[in-house]
Amino acid sequence: MLTAPGATVTLTIRGTPPATQYLESAAVLLPTSDAAQAGALLDALTGQDLAAPLAAFLKRPEVQAGLADGLSVAADPYTLSLKTAGAGLSLTVSLQTLSGFGPVPASRILGDPAAPYAIRMYSDFQCPYCQQAELEAIPTVVKNLPKDVRFEFHQFPLESLHPNARAAAEASVCAENQGQFFAFKDALFRRNDWQKAVNPSAIFQAVAQGVGVNTVTYRGCIADRAGKAEVDAGLAEASRLGLNSTPSVYIGNYRLSNPYDPASYQALLDFVRAK
Repeated sequence: MLTAPGATVTLTIRGTPPATQYLESAAVLLPTSDAAQAGALLDALTGQDLAAPLAAFLKRPEVQAGLADGLSVAADPYTLSLKTAGAGLSLTVSLQTLSGFGPVPASRILGDPAAPYAIRMYSDFQCPYCQQAELEAIPTVVKNLPKDVRFEFHQFPLESLHPNARAAAEASVCAENQGQFFAFKDALFRRNDWQKAVNPSAIFQAVAQGVGVNTVTYRGCIADRAGKAEVDAGLAEASRLGLNSTPSVYIGNYRLSNPYDPASYQALLDFVRAK
């Protein structure tokens, strides 16, 4: 238990000494409804700039009305629970968890498909943030993938935002059917010449051919839209899980807050592994 001026902070730790320990959640009890103090403690606990948003949130009339019964709000990757406690304020911050992930075929898994820990990336080929993660973090993450961890790619094209995303996803399935998903994915994310094309199919075919895909078989797959069902299944899974942005990366049941930094993957993986 830690104390701050006028406040009590109780930490829930994962891990057992002398091994590395990780903060899983924290409960804060303030003697008054001091939004500034609550925000300062929240920043210290999470390492994020949440003080100003929390203060603005607590000033809203509907929030003030709901504090007596308690309410929760998402502040990715955390969940904040707030409730008045007499004249004071109770605040709990915990890492968001998610369960019910769907399986992906071994052709979209790097590492041992039976590995006990999973890094799951829900991605959109036309999403610039996905491209950033793919170029800045994923090569290092994959290169250093431990034997007990698998990397999964989940199809999540945001069609309303990215008009070529579905076509790219279906093309990747046609490459996947010939065992070249990851080669196609990596090559496509390295290119910027197709995102605004009216019809990027010729570029997709060139990328597929460049990674060794049989062109005749690939063309038949595209013509038959043989990848549609797989992409539809990915979209259905993302909808069922309540995902609404890309890249959405989960390690175990926990969402990764910074998918652009390889060190963030390792830190969360260490957290998930802690017993």
